[in-house]
Amino acid sequence: MGDIVENGFTQKDQYTFYGNVVTLVNELKSLLNEVRNLFAGDYLVTKTTLAIGSTTTAVSNAAFDYVVNGTRYSKAAVTTGTAPGNDVIPQSKFGAVAFDIGTNGTIDAIEASDNATGYASAALAVAGLPAVAADHVRMGYVTATKSDGAFTFGTTDLDAANTTVAYTDATAGPAGLSAAITTSDLALTGL
Repeated sequence: MGDIVENGFTQKDQYTFYGNVVTLVNELKSLLNEVRNLFAGDYLVTKTTLAIGSTTTAVSNAAFDYVVNGTRYSKAAVTTGTAPGNDVIPQSKFGAVAFDIGTNGTIDAIEASDNATGYASAALAVAGLPAVAADHVRMGYVTATKSDGAFTFGTTDLDAANTTVAYTDATAGPAGLSAAITTSDLALTGL
């Protein structure tokens, strides 16, 4: 094992210990680089708080901040709301529309691909939403159904009788940040 030195470690133990320290430092560097890359991406900084607008066929949002390609932007509240497109959802079927924002500050309504046929559930309608376009951030989405007739986005009041409308905000913060940070304990090997 080698001669015992003043601190009680053998030379081999010291070599193993320092090797573990080097490994730890390298893993920390990798984690910090991963976190830095996450913060340089596209994400919401604060919640958008989607809700029915003062124009009851539109979707409002609170003031919020977002990041695209590492640059921070701010969007003022839109209390009147943003038109949610114009897809017609068949009676008792579900439809969905997402709201995305880019560097130009324009809120885009992105309708689910099969809204015209409708979906059997709100979850399936959400799954039918296209991916977020490059240089944009998803603010959230709205699902809707109407039990006594077709639901037409942009025409049917979001609080009309016999409708079920749900507003879902996207999660604020860089996607994957929680996965980048682990809670595992440091394990020294070879001692």
